[in-house]
Amino acid sequence: MEQQNERKMDWRNKFQAFVLMPAIIMIVAWVLYFIFTLGQMNYQGVIPVIAAPLIICWVCNPFFEINEYKEMFYEDADMPIKNKIMKYRPTLAGYAVTTMGIAVCALIMHHG
Repeated sequence: MEQQNERKMDWRNKFQAFVLMPAIIMIVAWVLYFIFTLGQMNYQGVIPVIAAPLIICWVCNPFFEINEYKEMFYEDADMPIKNKIMKYRPTLAGYAVTTMGIAVCALIMHHG
């Protein structure tokens, strides 16, 4: 039998994965939504701004992007955040596109 040495996430990586990333996505999406609506927001637009980043970062990434997720938060756990940003730029660009999509979805729900 081969014994796998499964590495656990430390508190710093849990914070980055489950608090920092969703918070950044929420804040940027909220700012974009605020600008798009000229400050006249309603609850129908705020719901996707809050819910979508949590669903993406808490559910989708750990299950559907498992290889990249494990590499970023398990294998490169000791890497400083600045180096992680430089190494995973394409992934972060994907999060930026997702953030813009969330803001557009909020805008559609705002006017719908």
